Amino acid sequence: MIENLNNISKTLILSTLVIVVIQFIFASYKVNGDSMNPTLDHGDRVLVLKLNYINIPIINKKIIINNPKKDSIIAFQKIDEGIELVKRVIALPPEKIDIKNRTVFINDEIQERGAGVTNPHSDFPVILENNCIFVMGDNRNSSNDSRRFGCVPIENIDGQVAIRVWPINKFKLFR
Repeated sequence: MIENLNNISKTLILSTLVIVVIQFIFASYKVNGDSMNPTLDHGDRVLVLKLNYINIPIINKKIIINNPKKDSIIAFQKIDEGIELVKRVIALPPEKIDIKNRTVFINDEIQERGAGVTNPHSDFPVILENNCIFVMGDNRNSSNDSRRFGCVPIENIDGQVAIRVWPINKFKLFR
C-alpha cells in the first residue's frame, strides 16, 4: 500500500514537471480566419516554440535569442488590440518591400507567393528598420497583415509555429 502511494506520488511529481517544462517551452495558439490557408486552416491549434523569445516578467523584458528567419511561421500579438495572429515572415531588416500592380517585391525581386495580392492600405515601398519584420498570410487576399498594420516589432513575437496538434488527423511538424 505504501509502495503504491510512493509510486503514485513520483508519477504525479514527474507529470507536473513535464507539464511545467512544456508550458515554458510551448504556447498554444488557435488559428482564426482563413489567412494562412492552405498551410493552416481556421480553427487549427498549433504549438508555438517560445525558446527564442523568452519573457522575464520580473523585469518586464523579453530576451530574444534568435531573430526569426524568412519564410518561418510566427505567432505574435498586436499589442494595441490584444489579438493573437499567426503569419509568415516574408521580409527582414533592412529589406525593401514594395507592392505594385498586385505583386509583392522584396528588394525589387518578384515574390512567387505574392502574385495577385490585393492592394495595400499603406504607402509602399517600405524599408524595414532593425527591430521590425514584415509578415503576410499565405492566403494573401484574405489576410490582415503588415500591409494593413505595418511591420511587427521583433519583441512582439511570441514564438515560431512548431507543430499543428489539432485536428489530430492533420498533425504536422513545421521545423
